[in-house]
Amino acid sequence: MTAVQRTRQAAWWAAPALLCLIVHWSGFNAWFRGDDFAWLGLTLRVHDFHSLMAALFTPFAEGTIRPWSERAFFMAGFNWFGLDALPFRIAIFATEFANLALVAAIGSRIGRGRLAGFCAAALWAVHSSVVAPLAWTCVYNQVLCGFFLLLALYSLARYIETADRRWEIYQWIAFLLGFGALELNFVYPALALAYLVLVAQKPSAVRRVLPMFAFSAAYVVVHLVAAPPQKTGVYALHYSPAMLRTLARYWTWTAGPAFLWTPLPLPPWVMPAGVVVLTLALAAFALVRLRAGLRTPLFCFGWYLAALAPVLPLHDHRMEYYLYIPVIGISWLAGWALAEAWRGTRRARVAAAALALLYAVMVVPRTVAASDWNYRTSMRVRDFVEALARIHELHPAQAVMLEGVDSALFWNSIFDRPGRLVGIERLYLAPGSEARIPAASGAQDVAQFVLPPSQTVRAIERGDLVVYDVRGPRLRNITTTYRPAPDLLFPPRVDVASPLAADLLGPEWYPSDGDHRWMPKRATLHMAAPAAPGQTLYLRGYCTDEQLQAGPLQLTATVNGTPLPPAEIRRNAFELSFPLPDSASANREMLIAVEVSRTIRPASDPRDLGLAFGTFEVR
Repeated sequence: MTAVQRTRQAAWWAAPALLCLIVHWSGFNAWFRGDDFAWLGLTLRVHDFHSLMAALFTPFAEGTIRPWSERAFFMAGFNWFGLDALPFRIAIFATEFANLALVAAIGSRIGRGRLAGFCAAALWAVHSSVVAPLAWTCVYNQVLCGFFLLLALYSLARYIETADRRWEIYQWIAFLLGFGALELNFVYPALALAYLVLVAQKPSAVRRVLPMFAFSAAYVVVHLVAAPPQKTGVYALHYSPAMLRTLARYWTWTAGPAFLWTPLPLPPWVMPAGVVVLTLALAAFALVRLRAGLRTPLFCFGWYLAALAPVLPLHDHRMEYYLYIPVIGISWLAGWALAEAWRGTRRARVAAAALALLYAVMVVPRTVAASDWNYRTSMRVRDFVEALARIHELHPAQAVMLEGVDSALFWNSIFDRPGRLVGIERLYLAPGSEARIPAASGAQDVAQFVLPPSQTVRAIERGDLVVYDVRGPRLRNITTTYRPAPDLLFPPRVDVASPLAADLLGPEWYPSDGDHRWMPKRATLHMAAPAAPGQTLYLRGYCTDEQLQAGPLQLTATVNGTPLPPAEIRRNAFELSFPLPDSASANREMLIAVEVSRTIRPASDPRDLGLAFGTFEVR
């Protein structure tokens, strides 16, 4: 191989990765935000092998089970590097560079030439669906799943070409590991079958991938049993004709930028017109190849539809990063089209260059702008979390309350409790904050962080609470001057584990154990009465397996002496609801008494334990 050939080969592999790094440079320099803190905080739950297995495999976040891409990735990273985001970014981009190489390698087989693979990788690298997977750490599950899918398919292609059984083994390893990255991995057998029939044209090899369908089916069944689909909320599945509208919406984000938004000052008709032009061009190229007897375009569209189909029922949760893997199929087709045009007439080259330029003008500005927005948001969150760490150094034994928190800061940091990672277990919002922060999935999302005025005053007087104003370039201590609006009502929500709630609890309760507090057989507390008739009392708590060995536990509750319907506890973690009597709303406060049918006394604990509670709430 000559020096020129080696240079071309190196450029073929490195250029898409370099383009990706340039376009997503802000993403490479981003910090953590939002859901990242929930996954980083998993490390705090691990104390032994049993808790490690629970952290790795317990269904979390809308019933997901992703031990490699979320659990192990974040826990190992936090243990080794703390809150230093750079090692996480390096791992994410290294995986993406491997994905680009695999896209190029497979694309060269689909388009029958290295130029087709190069163009496919470059088109995918700048697409707006790639922003979140590279810039937002918690979306690494998309990047890692893409790696396993692409590696499995590349291994299959190499097996078909060489008949070397090692490549078939590599395919199986990648396929099985992919289940730990993202649920979408279950579509791989269909993708492999389509590749064999439509691209490699090796129907005799189909039997080599048929057993994989059994593994995917078993995975789906086990996953449905362990984490049944949600029936309400934004993650509820809706199998209806609306899926076609969702597909049409996603296609506009495929041929153009996500949400058809661009920072460029263009007339509003430009983006839809550009989508139409690129769609017609792709369709025309695919039709010509199909008429020529090539079925490869069907594989490209099949990859797109197969990888997108599982999220089409989520019409209340349309996210641009859901296109990250599906768009690979369209990139292969478009890369093939560009390569064919470049090998054709001058007129074909001009047309191809014009279409590529149109795509770049439509997509790249939005990709860069979105990556920059994520960077600036994460930098604000970094400054905030670093300020929290400094506050903890100054006030290690006190709770912290924040005044002036806006919606962006709350949803990108506070909601997922980053304070735990720097030692602050008790972080609250000032009274009235819920009125300034729009709720996302429910009003209680914000309310659970707000410290009621009555508790705020008493906590400040006891020296248990410091108040900081987050408005301005740095956090300011305003504890001595802070006064909440006059409000003598008891709170409608009591976190019994919080030391600040101690004066609302009866003397029966045991000391707080961090995120819960045990009661003996019977315990009482004061809280706000319902604001109007028809409201409900919700109790969230926990009991041990030892308590349930003798059968379900019976729980009775009273409100101001009036008994409520009894409840039965059959599982460790429980949430009970009790309709409150209309008479309870006649008062400003109410006395709640709860009693459990039996207690236990563990060998390692001299206390008689009834139930461990988290919150009591009226709504």
